[in-house]
Amino acid sequence: MFRTLLATVAFLAATFVAAADFDVHPFALEEFRNADGVIERCAAGGDAFWCDLQDAELTRIPTKGVDLFFAPSGEVVAAFAKHQKGQVLQNYNIEQRENLIPRAAVIPGGALLLDGEALEVTEASGSWEQVDRSTLRGTFAYRAGPLEVEKTVLVSNVSHTLRWDLTATRVEAGDDDAALQLAFPGIGNTEDPVIKIGRGEGESGTFSTNPLPQAVADPSYASLQNSDNQRAFAIILQPDAPDHAAIPIGTDRLAMQRELGPEVGDSVRLQIGSYLGPNELVRYYQEGYHELPGLFRPNILGRISIGVLWVLQEIHEYVPSWGLSIIVLTLLFRALIWPLISTQTRSMFGMQELQPKLQALQKKYKDDRETLTQETMKLYREAGVNPAGGCLPILAQMPLFIILWRVFVNFEFDEGFLWVPDLGQADPLYILPVLYVAVMFGMSYFAARGNKQMLRQQILINVVFAFILFTFPAGVILYFVVSMGIQVLQYWLISRANDKKKAAASA
Repeated sequence: MFRTLLATVAFLAATFVAAADFDVHPFALEEFRNADGVIERCAAGGDAFWCDLQDAELTRIPTKGVDLFFAPSGEVVAAFAKHQKGQVLQNYNIEQRENLIPRAAVIPGGALLLDGEALEVTEASGSWEQVDRSTLRGTFAYRAGPLEVEKTVLVSNVSHTLRWDLTATRVEAGDDDAALQLAFPGIGNTEDPVIKIGRGEGESGTFSTNPLPQAVADPSYASLQNSDNQRAFAIILQPDAPDHAAIPIGTDRLAMQRELGPEVGDSVRLQIGSYLGPNELVRYYQEGYHELPGLFRPNILGRISIGVLWVLQEIHEYVPSWGLSIIVLTLLFRALIWPLISTQTRSMFGMQELQPKLQALQKKYKDDRETLTQETMKLYREAGVNPAGGCLPILAQMPLFIILWRVFVNFEFDEGFLWVPDLGQADPLYILPVLYVAVMFGMSYFAARGNKQMLRQQILINVVFAFILFTFPAGVILYFVVSMGIQVLQYWLISRANDKKKAAASA
C-alpha cells in the first residue's frame, strides 16, 4: 500500500503545471489529441467545418473557466469547459464531452449565417491585443458570401461570456430582406440538446423549451443545454442591444439574428454575449444569469447557495479582501456547527476509550451474539456514550460543507491574498497545500488517539490528497485550512478537558 501511495504521489507531482497563461497562443489542428481521426474523416468526404481548417493557424486562449480555440476569422472551433475554476488542461480531445463545440458540426461557434445558410469565409485577416490584465480583444475582417464583415470578440479571463460585436455590409444585392444570424452548432456530443428561449426576467418572465423553429423577438436569452437538469454544460446567447431575435435552426442549432436589407450598402450590427461553461448556479449568479426564467431551477441546496453567496458578498462590503472574507465566512460557519462538532468529538473520544472493553466483550461472547449485544449496550449506557453520536452531527453538517465547497470552487474572486496572486488559481508556492497537510495531521492525530497503524494510513491518504489540492483554486484551500484548523483546535480543547476530568477523578 505504501509503495502504491508513493507512486500515486509521484504521478500527481509530475503532472503539476503553472496556472493557465491567459494569452494568445498559436495552435494547429494536429495538436489536438484525436486530430488523425478528424483528418481521416475529412479525406473520406466529411463536411465538418474542420475540413476547411486543416492547414489554418488557430489561436488558443486559456482562461480560468474555459480554454478557447479560434479560427483565423474569429469563430470558436473548440471550447473546453472546466469543472473547477483555475483548472489547467493538458489534453485537448475534440471529441470529449467537455468540448462544447461538436466535432462533426458543419459550422463552428459564432458562425455567420444568412437565413440559416452558412456563408463561405474568404479574405480573412485578424489580430489579438491585450485590453487589460483580464481581457483580450480579437479584431477581424473578412468576406462572407455577399457580405463584408468587421468583427470584434472580447475574451475575459474572469468570465465565461464572450462579447461579439459584428457589422455586416452588403457588397452584392439580394432578392429580399434576409436574417443575418450569429449561430452555434449544438453543444458537445449531445445529439438532441435542450433548447430554451426566454423573455423577461425573474418570476414575471416566461420561457419555452424546444420551441418551434421561428424567430422570437426581444428574447432575454436563448440556450443550448446537454439536458434539462442541474448538471453538465450550457451555451447561452444574450443580446447586448435591442431589436435582436432568437431562433432555433433545426433541432440542434441556435442563433441570434437581425434583419438585413437587400440593397448594396445595407448593413446590420449584431451585439451578442455568449456564455460557454458549466450549467452551474454559482457561476450563473456571478455572471448575472441566475434570474433568467427557466434557465436553471435550483433545488433547496441551490437556494441556500445563493444565500451563502449573498452573505459572502455582504462580508466583502465591510472586509475589502476576498481572502479575509473567506476566513470570516468560514469562522461564521464553524461557530454555527461548533455544538455539532463538540457532540461528535465527545462521542468519538468516548468510543476510543471504550475500545479495550469492547474488544474484551467481543472475545468473551464471540459465540453468543445476543448476549454480546446486550452487554455492549449496557457498557454504552454506563459510560454515557451514544454510538450514533459521532454520525448524526456529521450528517447534519454535510449539506453545509457541500454548499461551501460549491461556492468556493466556482466563485471567481479575481483577487490575490498575501503571497497568492489570484485566489481563483492554484497557490504558486504550494504553501496552502502544506498548511493543509499540517492541519490534517492534527486531525489524524486526534482521530487515531494512539492507534499508530490508523495514524500512518490517514497521514499517507492526506498527503496524496494534498498533492491533488495543488491544482485547486487557492480560495478553496484557504477555506479548507481555516475550517480544519478550527476543528483541530476544538479537538484539542475537548481532549484537554477530558484529560483534566480523568485526572480529577483519579486524584
